[in-house]
Amino acid sequence: MELMDKRETDWFRGAAAVMVVVSHYAEWWAWFTPTAGKGEIFRLALSKLGVYGVDIFFLLSGYAMVHSLGQERMHPQFIWKRIKNVYIPYLLVVGVIELLSGGFASLQDIWDLACGKDYWYMCVLFIFYIGFIAVYTVMGGKGPRTVIFCIFTYIFTYTLYESGKQDFWFVSNAAFAIGVVAAEYGQIIKKWIDRVGVLLMAVLLTGMVFAVRSGLDPNVAMNRERVQLLRMEIGATVVWTFLVLLLAAKCRIRERSLAFLGKHSLYIYLTHTFIFMWSVNNLETAYALRFAFSAAATVAVSVSCSRLIDWGRKTVFRLHAGKEVHGKSGRGVI
Repeated sequence: MELMDKRETDWFRGAAAVMVVVSHYAEWWAWFTPTAGKGEIFRLALSKLGVYGVDIFFLLSGYAMVHSLGQERMHPQFIWKRIKNVYIPYLLVVGVIELLSGGFASLQDIWDLACGKDYWYMCVLFIFYIGFIAVYTVMGGKGPRTVIFCIFTYIFTYTLYESGKQDFWFVSNAAFAIGVVAAEYGQIIKKWIDRVGVLLMAVLLTGMVFAVRSGLDPNVAMNRERVQLLRMEIGATVVWTFLVLLLAAKCRIRERSLAFLGKHSLYIYLTHTFIFMWSVNNLETAYALRFAFSAAATVAVSVSCSRLIDWGRKTVFRLHAGKEVHGKSGRGVI
């Protein structure tokens, strides 16, 4: 039995998408309606949900990478699957957004699109994909390749830190490596979760309470240096990631709406900022209604994009398969 079932991973992807969108909405709400006191603390708490949402995305992405590869060494079908399911949809959706926003003024704009520069999560994800492909092409065996991939994650994270990137570029990176390790050693981890799951959940929940309280306490930020705060943030990522892993392994979730959103989470991430900015700038109504319209439109557009691109992939595949069959039958005729 798998450590995490697809139904649960879809649900957690949906939850992560909602967390990211809500965190951005909470940040943007301060542009129009300043808050103070408990209201500001609540808004700040919502704005921090995005980091935990990215933790979930990276955990599930690392886990899915190993399962998608299977027990084999790296093969072209795996690479093509990543391109087909992630990179091409990204290029299509963001390419249309860029065209609607004014188009491409230079080759640099096209290069920025290709490498995901303006969508930091995609840029980091693409580098993780490249690192995973490189490590799993060269290394064999669970132990060596998981160790090397964890070393790659550390070097990549340290490089981002040294280059002056903002914290959100790298604080969640450990979650991807945890996902890879969890997939490689799923059977062993599941046995331990079955044995000490309740106790471990209590410890992790206690850790999360401490992390959340520290994150909302202004005195913590004032009395600590950046390196100390980063260690606390990365520590919170590790605790939260293990808690999500435990919940996904132990829970059987029947709720379907978040699982539905999870299937379209990539498109929700890619479209929600552009749709929000359009809604705020073009609608003449109360700001709360603009936010609500933006959320509903994001879901509608994301689902439409997902289904349209999926239809296009299937159509191309059928046409390609038809040509192959026609070619083979043609060669058999004398």
